[in-house]
Amino acid sequence: MKLLATADLHIRKQEDAALLARILQAAKENDAEALLIGGDLLDRPFLEPTAEDAVRRLLSGAGLPIFLVAGNHDPAAVTALYQNLPEGVYLFPETVAGVTIGENIRLWGYSAAREQGGGNPLQGFSAPSDGINILLGHGQVDGGSESFCPISSESLANSGLDLAIIGHIHKGEQRRIGGCRLLIPGIPEGKGFDELGEKFVYFIDTASMQIEPMAVAEKIWREYPVDLSGCAEDAAILERLMAVEIPANTVGRLILQGAPSADPAAAAAIYTERTGREVKDRTDPSLSVDVLKKQNTLQGAFVRRAMAEIQAADAADRPRLEEALRLGLQALKEARL
Repeated sequence: MKLLATADLHIRKQEDAALLARILQAAKENDAEALLIGGDLLDRPFLEPTAEDAVRRLLSGAGLPIFLVAGNHDPAAVTALYQNLPEGVYLFPETVAGVTIGENIRLWGYSAAREQGGGNPLQGFSAPSDGINILLGHGQVDGGSESFCPISSESLANSGLDLAIIGHIHKGEQRRIGGCRLLIPGIPEGKGFDELGEKFVYFIDTASMQIEPMAVAEKIWREYPVDLSGCAEDAAILERLMAVEIPANTVGRLILQGAPSADPAAAAAIYTERTGREVKDRTDPSLSVDVLKKQNTLQGAFVRRAMAEIQAADAADRPRLEEALRLGLQALKEARL
């Protein structure tokens, strides 16, 4: 049986439903037989009517069974959409329950009732020893007693489950805990610079338990470091910024690094005006060789002597020696902090 697993779509506005539409299209194009959603399909219990209608229409016309659990953002007891779901959409109750979804395949799941999770939802749970047993849930594995629906590794290892699909943590992860394989889908699409990089949904072949990621996001959020060491003029800084290539489907932000002798603020402002992209300045002018060598200090004298020796060295060796000087100055500064 082929399943598609995802979690944490966090639909809030009508346009956010486009993500669910792309996931359903991916399921159709890849012959998935069921869609599993591990909580936080919605970002809040009550949506604007247009947003709720858009989600309902997509769920109604999905063309395959959908199994979902409620998360801390869309708890079962208070989320309006979950009080009257379309036919073909199954919401798991608040305690672990199982349904048969294929020959010898059981899907277990539990929904969050409220925004604050209680204890370990798998406490005392043990799956039957026959067939394939898969869990769909929402919580934090080994997150501690104060986290939302904390699930201990020990309970997963002793659960008899073959696979656990757990939403809530936005960074995807796969690992094995005892005889149980853990899949944390993460979010299928980032929404800001706190959710960087590619995100995925996952196709699961229950016969082989092979899990394959697939990207469905329209946008990818990335940061691009730009080393400005050696830049002494605004024009040189701007040239280096404009040289960064950012794909059309990427929301990029430049992270300025290094030790330029010129203030990068003016060039960064021009870059943002031209491109609309954000720039964060993390440069450290105090490590600029051009600045330090003019200082009447022991450090200034050291830098002047080091630069004289670098200039006298073979041209092929100079980049390596300049990098060694930069690293040495950085280590000295960190030792003083």
